[in-house]
Amino acid sequence: MKEPKKVKNIIIVLGVLALVMSFLTSGNSGFPGRVVSFVLTPVQKIGSDLFQRLNRSWENVKDAQELEAENEQLKKEIDTLRYEKKLLEQEKNELDRLRALYQLDKRYADYPKTGARVIGKNPGNWYETFIIDKGAAQGMKVDMAVTAGNGLVGKIIQVREQDSTVISLLDELSGVSAKILRTSDLCTVSGNKKLGEDGMALIEQMAEDTHLIIGDEIVTSHLGKIYPPGILIGTVRDINVNPNKLSKTAVLEPAVDFKHLEEVLVIIGETADAEKTE
Repeated sequence: MKEPKKVKNIIIVLGVLALVMSFLTSGNSGFPGRVVSFVLTPVQKIGSDLFQRLNRSWENVKDAQELEAENEQLKKEIDTLRYEKKLLEQEKNELDRLRALYQLDKRYADYPKTGARVIGKNPGNWYETFIIDKGAAQGMKVDMAVTAGNGLVGKIIQVREQDSTVISLLDELSGVSAKILRTSDLCTVSGNKKLGEDGMALIEQMAEDTHLIIGDEIVTSHLGKIYPPGILIGTVRDINVNPNKLSKTAVLEPAVDFKHLEEVLVIIGETADAEKTE
């Protein structure tokens, strides 16, 4: 800030000198005046030119300061817009999740449900076990089925007063009685450590003549007492036939995104109170 003040002071001094010289030349019309005018006119012209240049420099300095201030203001406005954009994206993502839950609720309208938020999870990328914000005080019970977005998540395995623990399809201890939607052939969907690293589950315990193709939808079967029948579990991603051709297994890609679980629906109907058979 010292440099602009210095320039400003020089401009003021030169301006005063120019005025003095102008006064001296205008008040002397005789020979002495002409001499003074002869001597001072070039100096006055130089001073006037220098004054104009310095004045332009001062204007440039002011313009630069104004541009810098405008630039800082624009940066602040850009930061604000970026923040608002992130908020809008978060709101959109939440709206999409809630819309998916609403569609799921409509799809399985025969089963009474209640929503819950995920408030904790196991270490790692995938939601193998996690905690929801509802417990015994809100009517939660062990073995209640849990769904989200596009299908089945898992079941409640532990209930406390204000929260509950859920085990998902990806956990090694998980097992769901299922069937192939296209053929109604029975199978079991189980958690598998190796497959779970990629967010997949194992399809096993199929009959020898089971006809399975990649892309087949797997749903909960009518044999289980924990999970209501017909809930989408996932689709067949890969098929493995043992060398003896007496058995086969397959890789299941879950319908639910087990990397981004934030809200779930807990089925609180009669299926959760029945005797456990899975």
